[in-house]
Amino acid sequence: MATAAVAATPYTERRRRTGELRRRRTFARELLDFYGALLGVQEQAYEQAISARPPARALVAYVAEMVVPAVVDVSLAAGPAKLRDAVALRLESTDPCEFVAAWIHGDDQTLVDRFLARASVGPVLEALGSEAAAACEGVRDQLHCPDCGGPPQLSFFALPAEDLASGGRFLLCARCQGSWGYARMTCPGCGEDSSSRLQIFSEEGTASGERGSVVRGLEGRLGDHRVSEDKPVFPHIRIEACDSCRRYLLSIDLAADPTAVPVVDELAALPLDLYARERGFSKIIPNLMGF
Repeated sequence: MATAAVAATPYTERRRRTGELRRRRTFARELLDFYGALLGVQEQAYEQAISARPPARALVAYVAEMVVPAVVDVSLAAGPAKLRDAVALRLESTDPCEFVAAWIHGDDQTLVDRFLARASVGPVLEALGSEAAAACEGVRDQLHCPDCGGPPQLSFFALPAEDLASGGRFLLCARCQGSWGYARMTCPGCGEDSSSRLQIFSEEGTASGERGSVVRGLEGRLGDHRVSEDKPVFPHIRIEACDSCRRYLLSIDLAADPTAVPVVDELAALPLDLYARERGFSKIIPNLMGF
């Protein structure tokens, strides 16, 4: 009798891409090593939540009891030294329900609280879908996730459909990993749509009609990662910035690299984050690792 195939989860592709980028992006290896370890914990939380199906009203208690301890353990075992120290100190003085509830309610949080909450809540929301996401607080509009009200982590261009000239633009939620369609050349931070106020930075320049600049000088940010001058490091990623709100996010073009996984590729593009910040832009929301 043939063995039944194991159903793939969103974490299957994330693990694959993390391994690929770990080999190719030596400057991001430490970060990707930790993220790879965290993925194992998150995938287990995702699968357990699908099986347990906790009700939305019990979301905070469920995450605090069933997921946070494993996230704490992997952070102490595999995280960077500063994170290990911060996590150990934080757990001495707070109930995990507090930072889990704060993330679900959209409250301001310290870096360590936000990391622990995001890493723990994310896989559960992703597993339970729109019903659990609806229990989260936040504005439901084009600038926020229609399911949970969370802010956009990144922008991505989907693979083009057979009957379309190019793929559509989508935003990916920082809280539940949901995505929604969004207009091109419109700021996801404030809704600005005047092309004179929007900037694009990329290693290969910009398309016709877009205001932007070529990213230069990344070589010094890549450690021992050697790249030839005529070969961009991030050919499928660009910085989308707004002069009105002075915020930005990274955009991943899946047509330029169909093997990319937006949430993983964004994590490994720290040199682009630094480039944007040096020009006075702040990210709409830092990613899971705080960049």
